[in-house]
Amino acid sequence: MDYDAWIKRERRIRIKILNSSPVIQKEKLYRLCKDCGEICLCHEELCPNCNSMDIIPQILEIKNTDDITKKIRCHYRFNHLI
Repeated sequence: MDYDAWIKRERRIRIKILNSSPVIQKEKLYRLCKDCGEICLCHEELCPNCNSMDIIPQILEIKNTDDITKKIRCHYRFNHLI
């Protein structure tokens, strides 16, 4: 499986999920990995990029989709696909 094709699809899905979140819409409160800065989804207990448990809420001013795209990398998840 090719990472570039996979992450393009993964980012598209994750951005839709993030944009539909009432907390993000109202408060701009995202869940970020303190270790690598990855944006995590509400149900993720471990960072999909580095597998850290240190996920914190943080307010972000996201101006466009490119700002979110840079914070969705999911390297750990990709490297551990079965």
